[in-house]
Amino acid sequence: MSKRSLIEFCMTEASNLLSVQKYQLAIPGAVQALKFGKDIYGEKSVEVVQPYLLLAQASLGMKRLKEAEEYLSLAKWNVLNSVECPDRTRSQLHQLIGRLNFAQCNFEAAKVEFASSVFFSSRCYGAEAVATAPGYFRLGDTFLAQSNIENALAFFDKVVDIWYKYLSAIHSSAEAAAAVGEEATGPKLMSEFEQLSEDQLADGRGQLEQILDNRRRLLGENHIASGEVQYTLGLFEFFLLNHFQEADTFILTAYKTYDQQLGSGHPSTRHVHAVLDFLRQQTRYHMSAGPHMLALSSIERDVSLDGSV
Repeated sequence: MSKRSLIEFCMTEASNLLSVQKYQLAIPGAVQALKFGKDIYGEKSVEVVQPYLLLAQASLGMKRLKEAEEYLSLAKWNVLNSVECPDRTRSQLHQLIGRLNFAQCNFEAAKVEFASSVFFSSRCYGAEAVATAPGYFRLGDTFLAQSNIENALAFFDKVVDIWYKYLSAIHSSAEAAAAVGEEATGPKLMSEFEQLSEDQLADGRGQLEQILDNRRRLLGENHIASGEVQYTLGLFEFFLLNHFQEADTFILTAYKTYDQQLGSGHPSTRHVHAVLDFLRQQTRYHMSAGPHMLALSSIERDVSLDGSV
Protein backbone atom coordinates (compact mmCIF):
# COMPACT_ATOMS: atom_id res chain seq x y z
CA MET A 1 0.00 0.00 0.00
CA SER A 2 1.41 3.42 -0.97
CA LYS A 3 1.87 6.21 1.52
CA ARG A 4 -0.94 8.16 -0.14
CA SER A 5 -3.27 5.20 0.34
CA LEU A 6 -2.11 4.88 3.95
CA ILE A 7 -2.89 8.54 4.56
CA GLU A 8 -6.43 8.06 3.28
CA PHE A 9 -6.87 4.89 5.31
CA CYS A 10 -5.58 6.47 8.52
CA MET A 11 -7.75 9.56 8.13
CA THR A 12 -10.85 7.47 7.42
CA GLU A 13 -10.25 5.34 10.50
CA ALA A 14 -9.66 8.41 12.66
CA SER A 15 -12.77 10.12 11.31
CA ASN A 16 -14.92 7.05 11.98
CA LEU A 17 -13.65 6.87 15.56
CA LEU A 18 -14.34 10.57 16.08
CA SER A 19 -17.91 10.05 14.85
CA VAL A 20 -18.53 7.68 17.78
CA GLN A 21 -16.66 9.94 20.22
CA LYS A 22 -13.68 7.63 20.68
CA TYR A 23 -11.34 10.58 20.73
CA GLN A 24 -8.27 8.95 22.27
CA LEU A 25 -8.41 6.04 19.83
CA ALA A 26 -8.61 8.41 16.88
CA ILE A 27 -5.30 10.10 17.67
CA PRO A 28 -2.84 7.40 16.44
CA GLY A 29 -4.39 7.27 12.97
CA ALA A 30 -4.42 11.05 12.68
CA VAL A 31 -0.80 11.28 13.87
CA GLN A 32 0.28 8.65 11.34
CA ALA A 33 -1.58 10.46 8.53
CA LEU A 34 0.17 13.69 9.55
CA LYS A 35 3.59 11.96 9.51
CA PHE A 36 3.05 10.45 6.06
CA GLY A 37 1.64 13.74 4.78
CA LYS A 38 4.71 15.66 5.88
CA ASP A 39 6.97 13.03 4.28
CA ILE A 40 5.22 13.29 0.91
CA TYR A 41 4.01 16.87 0.67
CA GLY A 42 6.05 18.83 3.22
CA GLU A 43 5.04 20.16 6.62
CA LYS A 44 3.81 23.49 5.22
CA SER A 45 1.56 21.96 2.57
CA VAL A 46 -2.23 22.20 2.51
CA GLU A 47 -2.38 18.39 2.35
CA VAL A 48 -1.43 18.11 6.03
CA VAL A 49 -4.28 20.39 7.14
CA GLN A 50 -6.81 17.55 7.33
CA PRO A 51 -4.74 15.49 9.83
CA TYR A 52 -4.28 18.64 11.93
CA LEU A 53 -8.07 19.13 11.92
CA LEU A 54 -8.66 15.54 13.01
CA LEU A 55 -6.21 16.01 15.88
CA ALA A 56 -7.88 19.28 16.83
CA GLN A 57 -11.30 17.61 16.82
CA ALA A 58 -10.02 14.83 19.07
CA SER A 59 -8.47 17.38 21.44
CA LEU A 60 -11.72 19.36 21.60
CA GLY A 61 -13.61 16.17 22.38
CA MET A 62 -11.28 15.47 25.30
CA LYS A 63 -11.46 19.12 26.49
CA ARG A 64 -7.77 19.65 25.81
CA LEU A 65 -8.22 23.17 24.57
CA LYS A 66 -4.54 24.15 24.54
CA GLU A 67 -3.67 21.20 22.30
CA ALA A 68 -6.61 21.97 20.02
CA GLU A 69 -5.49 25.57 19.74
CA GLU A 70 -1.97 24.49 18.72
CA TYR A 71 -3.22 22.12 16.02
CA LEU A 72 -5.63 24.73 14.67
CA SER A 73 -2.89 27.39 14.58
CA LEU A 74 -0.70 25.08 12.49
CA ALA A 75 -3.59 24.24 10.18
CA LYS A 76 -4.55 27.90 9.80
CA TRP A 77 -0.97 28.89 8.95
CA ASN A 78 -0.84 26.33 6.15
CA VAL A 79 -4.23 27.44 4.82
CA LEU A 80 -3.24 31.11 4.84
CA ASN A 81 -0.11 30.25 2.84
CA SER A 82 -1.98 28.23 0.25
CA VAL A 83 -3.80 29.54 -2.81
CA GLU A 84 -5.45 26.20 -3.57
CA CYS A 85 -7.04 25.20 -0.28
CA PRO A 86 -10.49 23.65 -0.94
CA ASP A 87 -13.53 25.44 0.42
CA ARG A 88 -14.49 22.23 2.23
CA THR A 89 -11.26 22.35 4.23
CA ARG A 90 -11.63 26.07 4.93
CA SER A 91 -15.15 25.46 6.22
CA GLN A 92 -13.98 22.69 8.55
CA LEU A 93 -11.14 24.86 9.85
CA HIS A 94 -13.43 27.79 10.65
CA GLN A 95 -15.93 25.51 12.33
CA LEU A 96 -13.32 23.96 14.61
CA ILE A 97 -11.87 27.37 15.49
CA GLY A 98 -15.42 28.44 16.29
CA ARG A 99 -15.88 25.42 18.54
CA LEU A 100 -12.64 26.29 20.33
CA ASN A 101 -13.83 29.89 20.82
CA PHE A 102 -17.18 28.61 22.07
CA ALA A 103 -15.47 26.32 24.61
CA GLN A 104 -13.48 29.34 25.79
CA CYS A 105 -16.75 31.35 26.13
CA ASN A 106 -15.57 33.76 23.43
CA PHE A 107 -18.98 33.79 21.79
CA GLU A 108 -18.60 36.80 19.49
CA ALA A 109 -15.46 35.33 17.93
CA ALA A 110 -17.20 31.96 17.68
CA LYS A 111 -20.07 33.48 15.67
CA VAL A 112 -17.63 35.02 13.19
CA GLU A 113 -15.94 31.65 12.67
CA PHE A 114 -19.20 29.72 12.31
CA ALA A 115 -20.46 32.29 9.80
CA SER A 116 -17.25 31.83 7.81
CA SER A 117 -17.76 28.07 7.97
CA VAL A 118 -21.25 28.48 6.51
CA PHE A 119 -19.87 30.76 3.78
CA PHE A 120 -17.23 28.31 2.56
CA SER A 121 -19.53 25.31 2.91
CA SER A 122 -22.18 27.14 0.88
CA ARG A 123 -19.64 27.79 -1.88
CA CYS A 124 -18.71 24.12 -1.89
CA TYR A 125 -22.06 22.35 -1.38
CA GLY A 126 -24.78 25.01 -1.41
CA ALA A 127 -26.49 27.00 1.34
CA GLU A 128 -29.30 24.42 1.66
CA ALA A 129 -27.07 21.33 1.70
CA VAL A 130 -26.96 18.95 4.65
CA ALA A 131 -23.19 19.51 4.76
CA THR A 132 -23.82 23.20 5.54
CA ALA A 133 -26.36 22.55 8.32
CA PRO A 134 -23.77 22.10 11.14
CA GLY A 135 -22.65 25.72 10.71
CA TYR A 136 -26.21 26.95 11.21
CA PHE A 137 -26.56 24.69 14.23
CA ARG A 138 -23.38 26.04 15.81
CA LEU A 139 -24.59 29.60 15.26
CA GLY A 140 -27.89 28.73 16.93
CA ASP A 141 -26.10 27.11 19.85
CA THR A 142 -23.92 30.20 20.29
CA PHE A 143 -26.90 32.56 20.29
CA LEU A 144 -28.57 30.28 22.84
CA ALA A 145 -25.48 30.51 25.08
CA GLN A 146 -25.89 34.30 24.91
CA SER A 147 -29.59 33.96 25.87
CA ASN A 148 -30.65 35.32 22.47
CA ILE A 149 -33.53 32.88 22.16
CA GLU A 150 -35.13 34.36 19.05
CA ASN A 151 -31.98 34.13 16.92
CA ALA A 152 -31.12 30.71 18.35
CA LEU A 153 -34.51 29.29 17.40
CA ALA A 154 -34.25 30.86 13.93
CA PHE A 155 -30.99 29.04 13.22
CA PHE A 156 -32.35 25.81 14.68
CA ASP A 157 -35.35 26.20 12.35
CA LYS A 158 -32.91 26.40 9.44
CA VAL A 159 -31.21 23.15 10.47
CA VAL A 160 -34.51 21.29 10.80
CA ASP A 161 -35.73 22.70 7.48
CA ILE A 162 -32.62 21.44 5.67
CA TRP A 163 -32.95 17.94 7.09
CA TYR A 164 -36.73 17.93 6.57
CA LYS A 165 -36.36 18.72 2.85
CA TYR A 166 -33.56 16.20 2.38
CA LEU A 167 -35.44 13.38 4.14
CA SER A 168 -38.79 14.26 2.56
CA ALA A 169 -37.20 13.94 -0.87
CA ILE A 170 -35.92 10.49 0.11
CA HIS A 171 -39.40 9.55 1.34
CA SER A 172 -40.97 10.67 -1.94
CA SER A 173 -38.49 8.55 -3.91
CA ALA A 174 -39.14 5.62 -1.59
CA GLU A 175 -42.88 5.83 -2.18
CA ALA A 176 -42.34 5.97 -5.94
CA ALA A 177 -40.04 2.93 -5.77
CA ALA A 178 -42.50 0.96 -3.64
CA ALA A 179 -45.33 1.78 -6.04
CA VAL A 180 -43.54 -0.11 -8.84
CA GLY A 181 -42.41 -2.98 -6.64
CA GLU A 182 -38.85 -1.79 -6.05
CA GLU A 183 -37.03 -1.64 -2.72
CA ALA A 184 -37.91 1.53 -0.79
CA THR A 185 -34.66 1.61 1.21
CA GLY A 186 -31.03 0.78 0.59
CA PRO A 187 -28.05 1.96 -1.48
CA LYS A 188 -29.91 2.11 -4.80
CA LEU A 189 -32.45 4.58 -3.42
CA MET A 190 -29.83 6.65 -1.58
CA SER A 191 -27.55 6.95 -4.62
CA GLU A 192 -29.75 9.78 -5.92
CA PHE A 193 -29.09 12.01 -2.92
CA GLU A 194 -26.29 13.91 -1.19
CA GLN A 195 -23.96 11.26 0.21
CA LEU A 196 -23.24 11.52 3.93
CA SER A 197 -20.30 10.20 5.93
CA GLU A 198 -20.58 8.40 9.27
CA ASP A 199 -19.40 11.62 10.92
CA GLN A 200 -22.14 13.65 9.24
CA LEU A 201 -24.79 11.13 10.23
CA ALA A 202 -23.65 11.15 13.86
CA ASP A 203 -23.48 14.95 13.96
CA GLY A 204 -26.84 15.38 12.24
CA ARG A 205 -28.60 12.91 14.52
CA GLY A 206 -27.13 14.50 17.62
CA GLN A 207 -27.93 18.04 16.51
CA LEU A 208 -31.56 17.22 15.73
CA GLU A 209 -31.88 15.56 19.14
CA GLN A 210 -30.42 18.65 20.82
CA ILE A 211 -32.79 20.92 18.88
CA LEU A 212 -35.70 18.76 20.05
CA ASP A 213 -34.56 19.13 23.66
CA ASN A 214 -34.23 22.91 23.25
CA ARG A 215 -37.65 23.27 21.60
CA ARG A 216 -39.28 21.18 24.33
CA ARG A 217 -37.65 23.33 27.01
CA LEU A 218 -38.29 26.70 25.35
CA LEU A 219 -41.59 26.09 23.53
CA GLY A 220 -43.16 23.11 25.27
CA GLU A 221 -43.41 19.34 24.88
CA ASN A 222 -46.54 19.52 22.73
CA HIS A 223 -45.62 22.54 20.62
CA ILE A 224 -46.00 21.92 16.90
CA ALA A 225 -42.30 22.77 16.43
CA SER A 226 -41.39 19.90 18.77
CA GLY A 227 -43.58 17.59 16.70
CA GLU A 228 -41.83 18.76 13.54
CA VAL A 229 -38.41 17.72 14.86
CA GLN A 230 -39.78 14.37 16.02
CA TYR A 231 -41.19 13.74 12.55
CA THR A 232 -37.82 14.63 11.00
CA LEU A 233 -35.98 12.38 13.45
CA GLY A 234 -38.37 9.56 12.55
CA LEU A 235 -37.48 9.85 8.86
CA PHE A 236 -33.80 10.06 9.81
CA GLU A 237 -33.99 6.87 11.87
CA PHE A 238 -35.85 4.98 9.14
CA PHE A 239 -34.08 5.98 5.94
CA LEU A 240 -30.54 6.76 7.16
CA LEU A 241 -30.07 4.43 10.12
CA ASN A 242 -32.58 1.62 9.43
CA HIS A 243 -33.84 1.87 13.00
CA PHE A 244 -37.45 0.91 12.32
CA GLN A 245 -38.83 0.84 15.86
CA GLU A 246 -37.21 4.16 16.80
CA ALA A 247 -38.61 5.70 13.62
CA ASP A 248 -42.09 4.47 14.49
CA THR A 249 -41.88 5.91 18.00
CA PHE A 250 -40.77 9.35 16.80
CA ILE A 251 -43.38 9.64 14.05
CA LEU A 252 -46.16 8.29 16.25
CA THR A 253 -45.35 10.97 18.85
CA ALA A 254 -45.23 13.60 16.11
CA TYR A 255 -48.61 12.44 14.82
CA LYS A 256 -50.17 12.81 18.27
CA THR A 257 -48.74 16.33 18.57
CA TYR A 258 -50.05 17.34 15.13
CA ASP A 259 -53.44 15.82 15.92
CA GLN A 260 -53.65 17.67 19.22
CA GLN A 261 -52.48 21.04 17.89
CA LEU A 262 -53.93 21.08 14.36
CA GLY A 263 -56.70 18.50 14.40
CA SER A 264 -57.02 15.17 12.60
CA GLY A 265 -58.33 16.76 9.40
CA HIS A 266 -55.45 19.19 8.88
CA PRO A 267 -53.32 18.40 5.80
CA SER A 268 -50.11 18.25 7.87
CA THR A 269 -51.66 15.80 10.34
CA ARG A 270 -52.96 13.62 7.55
CA HIS A 271 -49.55 13.69 5.87
CA VAL A 272 -47.74 12.56 9.03
CA HIS A 273 -50.26 9.76 9.49
CA ALA A 274 -49.81 8.66 5.87
CA VAL A 275 -46.03 8.55 6.37
CA LEU A 276 -46.51 6.50 9.55
CA ASP A 277 -48.66 4.07 7.59
CA PHE A 278 -46.08 3.82 4.79
CA LEU A 279 -43.16 3.23 7.16
CA ARG A 280 -45.08 0.49 8.94
CA GLN A 281 -45.83 -1.21 5.66
CA GLN A 282 -42.14 -1.07 4.76
CA THR A 283 -41.16 -2.34 8.20
CA ARG A 284 -43.40 -5.36 7.69
CA TYR A 285 -41.77 -5.94 4.33
CA HIS A 286 -38.25 -5.89 5.79
CA MET A 287 -39.04 -7.54 9.11
CA SER A 288 -41.78 -9.99 8.21
CA ALA A 289 -40.88 -12.27 11.11
CA GLY A 290 -38.97 -12.15 14.37
CA PRO A 291 -38.99 -10.31 17.71
CA HIS A 292 -38.99 -6.86 16.06
CA MET A 293 -42.56 -7.34 14.86
CA LEU A 294 -43.71 -8.22 18.36
CA ALA A 295 -42.28 -4.93 19.61
CA LEU A 296 -43.85 -3.02 16.73
CA SER A 297 -47.28 -4.57 17.27
CA SER A 298 -47.34 -3.26 20.84
CA ILE A 299 -46.65 0.26 19.54
CA GLU A 300 -49.39 0.01 16.91
CA ARG A 301 -52.01 -0.41 19.60
CA ASP A 302 -51.55 3.29 20.35
CA VAL A 303 -52.75 4.39 16.93
CA SER A 304 -54.84 2.54 14.36
CA LEU A 305 -54.13 2.92 10.67
CA ASP A 306 -57.48 4.59 10.03
CA GLY A 307 -56.33 7.58 12.08
CA SER A 308 -58.03 6.99 15.44
CA VAL A 309 -55.99 7.44 18.57
